[in-house]
Amino acid sequence: MDTNRLILKYVCISLIIYSIMSDTSNCIASEKTGSDVFGLLKNRDQIIKSEVPKAATFNTLTDASLFDPNQGSLLKHHSVIWEKSDVKMKIAYHYNQDPVYVPPGSTYQPINYDKDKRLIVWRFLETYIVLTPEKTEKLDKLQKMYVSPNGETEKSTGIHNAKHIFHANSRVSGDGDFTFFLLAAGLGFSDYIDANNIELVKTSNGNRMEINSRGKFGKDTKGKWKLTVDPNTAYFVREASFTGEGLDKPSIKISTSSIVDKDGLKYARETHMVCADSFVREYTDIDITLRNNQELRQEVIQNMESPLPPGSEITDFNEGEPNHTRVK
Repeated sequence: MDTNRLILKYVCISLIIYSIMSDTSNCIASEKTGSDVFGLLKNRDQIIKSEVPKAATFNTLTDASLFDPNQGSLLKHHSVIWEKSDVKMKIAYHYNQDPVYVPPGSTYQPINYDKDKRLIVWRFLETYIVLTPEKTEKLDKLQKMYVSPNGETEKSTGIHNAKHIFHANSRVSGDGDFTFFLLAAGLGFSDYIDANNIELVKTSNGNRMEINSRGKFGKDTKGKWKLTVDPNTAYFVREASFTGEGLDKPSIKISTSSIVDKDGLKYARETHMVCADSFVREYTDIDITLRNNQELRQEVIQNMESPLPPGSEITDFNEGEPNHTRVK
C-alpha cells in the first residue's frame, strides 16, 4: 500500500513538473523579440545563400498581356539552379489560347499593326538567365504573330532573339525572376528588412505575429515592410507587403500557403502575389532540393554562349542610357 502511494505521489509530481516546464516553454516562445524572429529568418536564408548546390522548379500563372485581358493567360514553367550568387534559370512559356484581334484604340496604337491592318503580337517561347554578382544576362526567344480582323492568325517562320545585359551598377536590375521566386517561397526577406528597426506585435489572427520594419526592395527603393509570421511553423512568413516611401498602397503583397519541410529547408509550395496593386501572379508547384542539375546548367550555358543569329537584338543597360545594337 505504501509502495502504491509512493508511486502515485511520484506520478503526480512528475505531471506537475511537466506542466510547469510546458508552461515555461510556451512563455519563452511567446516572449520572442523582433530581433529573435529576424535571427530565425536570417538563419533560414543562410541555406539558400550557401555553396551547397540547389535546384528548383515552379510554375507561375499570369495574364498573357499586362494591358490586354483579351489575350488570355500565360503559364510559365521555371527551372533554376544556384550556388551562392551564381544562378542559372530557364523559363518555358505556355499560352492558353492564340492571340485575338483587337482594333486600334487605347490598348494598341497604329504602330502595333502591319500594312494589311493585322495586329502584331510577340509571344515568348523560352528565356535563359545567368545571374552573377557582376551582371545579369537574359536571353529571350520570341515568335512574331499576326492576327487579322477576321480572327485568322499567322506565325512568322523565324525565332527572334533578344538579349539583355544588366550590370551591377545599372539603374535597372535584371534579377527579378529569381528574387520574386525566393520571396514567393517565403525566403530571402532578411535581405530587405532593417534588423535594427523591427517592431513585433501580435495580430488578431490567432497567435500569429506581425513584423513592422523599415527596409528596401529592388536596387534602392526604400519603404516599409510588414511581415506576418506563424510561430506554429517556426515563424515562417505567411504574409508580406512592401510600401514604398511616399506611397499609400503596397507595391507588392504576398500570401504563402502549403508549407513544406524538405531537406532541412522550409518553404511555401504555393503563393499568391500582387504587384503594383493589379498585376496578379500565382506561384504553384514550388519544389526545392539540395542537389545539382548539370543538364540544366549545360543547356543554359549553351544558349547564352552560342553566337546570336543576324537580326538579333542586344540591349546593354549600363550606367547611362541603354545601348541597343542589332546583330548583322
